Amino acid sequence: MPQAPNLPAEYATTTLRDGVVSLGTRPFPHDALRADTVLIKPHHLGICRADAKEVVGSRDVPEDRGPLFGHELVGTVAFAGARTGFREGELVTLNPNITPTRTTGFAEYVFVHGTEAQLDQAVVRVPEAGIRDAVWMPEPFACIVHALRRLLELTALTDLRGRRVAVLGAGCAGLTFALYARHLGASPTVFNRGEARRAFARQQGLLAAEEIHPLTDAKAPQHQDRYHVVIVATTVSTTELLDTASDLAADGAVLFVYGGTRRGDTYPPGRADVDTIRRAELIEPVEHHGKRLHLAGAYGCHREDYEEGFRLRAEHPLAFPLEKLTSLRIGLDDFPRRVTDIAAEREDHPGKVIIDLAP
Repeated sequence: MPQAPNLPAEYATTTLRDGVVSLGTRPFPHDALRADTVLIKPHHLGICRADAKEVVGSRDVPEDRGPLFGHELVGTVAFAGARTGFREGELVTLNPNITPTRTTGFAEYVFVHGTEAQLDQAVVRVPEAGIRDAVWMPEPFACIVHALRRLLELTALTDLRGRRVAVLGAGCAGLTFALYARHLGASPTVFNRGEARRAFARQQGLLAAEEIHPLTDAKAPQHQDRYHVVIVATTVSTTELLDTASDLAADGAVLFVYGGTRRGDTYPPGRADVDTIRRAELIEPVEHHGKRLHLAGAYGCHREDYEEGFRLRAEHPLAFPLEKLTSLRIGLDDFPRRVTDIAAEREDHPGKVIIDLAP
């Protein structure tokens, strides 16, 4: 068994069982430190909407990827097995889409097991040392980078110059979509039901006042039939929201589904399998009220999307002020209550909730 004398006898970790989140201390499993193990000590964690959905059981957990509960993190490699390709002390983040066996990120230590090839994709080195101070989460940004790259591939476009892009939802995903679409040359307009998120986007300087509107404005004549791309970046891609997206879309536009779907979801109802389109990253022609549209989507990300995200952030920091997406920072002790209240919709924070762990 590998020796790791600087590791503790016990550590704090959370469990999610039957909708109940609890934090406890358990003996440190030194026998889990194998040649195929990377042990990460997180510095910062993010609460994702997928975490909240898993608490209430409203998310289909893919068999090939497993649960996502506790996947947004930045930390340091505390142990690296001989067959992992990593070294202790490296600053890393996690791509949860690669399927190696792993424990939850909502803990003082995260165990990731896999082949060297899997770990090369799942554990991603972070080149930005300043991320420990100006905290932002690489995983959601990598997913947005991947989604818009896939949109360009599906539509055979090289950029979004001259395109009008509407985004439904002003959570972290929706705001990041707007930032990246603007960087690609588009004119973004974001629609969100609640005022708190709209005010947060304006106050943080992420969007100008004219770039963000109440969702009810989507019915206004100046927005109908106008947008070349409409991105649904809400927690759930309901039929009602997809109808709103269709109304915003110009003839020939793309409806791009990023928000959550479940097996059997279709749009228009009873026609295109929107869940398969999103998860398999397809594009299909649909018709809505006589309007010719294309329904497309994207899901997850790859190591190259993280690397592109780090490049964008390094070369264009003013275009991607991702640290401004944070609206609350808490400790691990406060996490079970907070995530439970978020999942039950007793709390609704306009930006990212970050968990700070002691170095």
